[in-house]
Amino acid sequence: MNESLTYQNFESGIEDFEKLINQKLVYVDKTSYLEDLLHRAAVTLLLRPRRFGKTLSMSMLSCFLEINYLHPEDRCRPERLFKDLAIHKNKAFCDKYMGRFPVISISLKSIQHSNFVGAMKSMMELLGAMFKKYAFLSASDKQDPSYVAALIRRKDICLNESLNLRDTVNMDTAIAIAKSSLKLLSEMLYAEYGRETVIIIDEYDVPLLKAKVNGYYTEMLDVIKEMLGNALKTNNSLAKGFVTGCLRIAHQSIFTDINNFVCLGSSNDTQFAEFIGFTKDETASLLSQCGMESRLPDVVAWYDGYSFAGNDMLCPWSVLNFLYDALSPKNDRAVFKPQNYWANSSGNDIIEICMKHPGEKDAERLQNLLNMGTEYVHLCEFTSYPEITSATDFDTFATLMVHTGYLTVAEDSRSEAPRTESAVQDPDETPDLVPVKIPNREVCDCFSRKAKLLFSGKNPEWTDRAVKMLDALFAGDAEQVQNIITDMLMSFISIRDASVEAYYHGFMTSVLGIAAGTAGKGNNQINTIKMESQEDSGNGFSDIILSKTFEGKAVILEFKKCKTGTPKAFRNMCQEALKQIEKKKYEYRYRASGYQEIIKYGIAFYGKGCLVIKKTDEPVSE
Repeated sequence: MNESLTYQNFESGIEDFEKLINQKLVYVDKTSYLEDLLHRAAVTLLLRPRRFGKTLSMSMLSCFLEINYLHPEDRCRPERLFKDLAIHKNKAFCDKYMGRFPVISISLKSIQHSNFVGAMKSMMELLGAMFKKYAFLSASDKQDPSYVAALIRRKDICLNESLNLRDTVNMDTAIAIAKSSLKLLSEMLYAEYGRETVIIIDEYDVPLLKAKVNGYYTEMLDVIKEMLGNALKTNNSLAKGFVTGCLRIAHQSIFTDINNFVCLGSSNDTQFAEFIGFTKDETASLLSQCGMESRLPDVVAWYDGYSFAGNDMLCPWSVLNFLYDALSPKNDRAVFKPQNYWANSSGNDIIEICMKHPGEKDAERLQNLLNMGTEYVHLCEFTSYPEITSATDFDTFATLMVHTGYLTVAEDSRSEAPRTESAVQDPDETPDLVPVKIPNREVCDCFSRKAKLLFSGKNPEWTDRAVKMLDALFAGDAEQVQNIITDMLMSFISIRDASVEAYYHGFMTSVLGIAAGTAGKGNNQINTIKMESQEDSGNGFSDIILSKTFEGKAVILEFKKCKTGTPKAFRNMCQEALKQIEKKKYEYRYRASGYQEIIKYGIAFYGKGCLVIKKTDEPVSE
């Protein structure tokens, strides 16, 4: 057993390659891909889900290529960083590329604000830091004086903390700086060293996603389009360009006309499929070095399942966080349970909107995914960022969730993969449909957490409908109860399997628990409602009983799941439920306590539908 690694070798969130190597933190060696990557195309767009290590990969690439700006022939820094890694064995390649290029590397992941002014303020801060790094160019006699003046002016503007971007003139200046500065710097670096510049733009689509969600997409698209276009399309000082993101967007306006351009996505990237992320073998090796070989099945169940061009990959962020926590002195590595590290690592805008107001069929498909089933969808290619609203179609949501990591392409086992009965198209007859699924337990937990939030008392819309159902139950309005339940079931998504009665019991318990809790708030005891679920009552255990003690009023609910969705099946199940209430004497305790009004409901469920029948004055026949 090799136990060479401890929790001190792991630290989450380190995306700086040099810092990681210097601090002797764990790095899974991906440097063997560098030669093919640098020979692949002039400009490469590399797409992977969030938290898969795109930023660290670009940092590694920058450290390998970047020249020593003060002493261009000194390559001690990359030699030290890469001496123990796979690429260092390729001497000819290292001699040609290692430490030989000026590099401009920026990450746009911080450009995410609720308004355009805030986003551009962050952009200025980002560019200001970049100008500070290359400020030495202003003292060089190799530079065009007009370029030097432009560099100094732009640096001063970007670093001006009091810059008011609500002023139109200042905003126009900031936009102009953002659009043209990468190209300006690359031209100055080329003039200084006689070598074309490598430009790395990490997380290019983050500003566009946030802009779309917050309503300033057109303005931000204009900035990003011109920034990338000037740097990558019309730049004679460019050696190589690398762009990373989750989603290929605005293709027609951003990347068109780039010579020798390639997009390496998770579905088509066979050559670099294992470049970003951990393979199962790499994960097993890490566990072995930690003395945790036996924990591989747990790690795979929680963090595996992503398919990149048919290659099975694990999320590095989650694996490394798990190892750090499991190896902590306060925990027992042999039994420490995997955690959800992905849930709060960035925003969940897409799944929240998708789950908030789904139509009946979409809710069914989401429920199937949460039950770890497979859905067949058309994966779209977007020429601009799609609208993200409650009306967005399921295929668009599925595409967004595949690219961001909430879903993954599944193995196409059409005969075995469970899918919803309401699927609009048959995958066997529509070959362009792609099977997708939730990749693992960690991401399923993300969906479940969001479902618990949306279908709880923390969601005012859900609470309002729950209270209306409760009022209708005590009012004896069976038709209104049925309408409300059906309406709520249309959008309800749970971690429970809808094929069993417990799903519906859990749904009703949750909804009525919210409503009863709302009615019981404050000091007015007359409004207090008691809810009992599967409590001993009479000669059995009733599903749910609601009671208003001070009014002497109770409601008894018995649930049944139909085997079919025919009207006759619904009626028979409701009558069976009412018979059970009478036979088991569920009302006995309440009659004995002096309750004057007891309303009994038989409720039958099938799929997203239900029938509610209230007991009338006539006794239910045996």
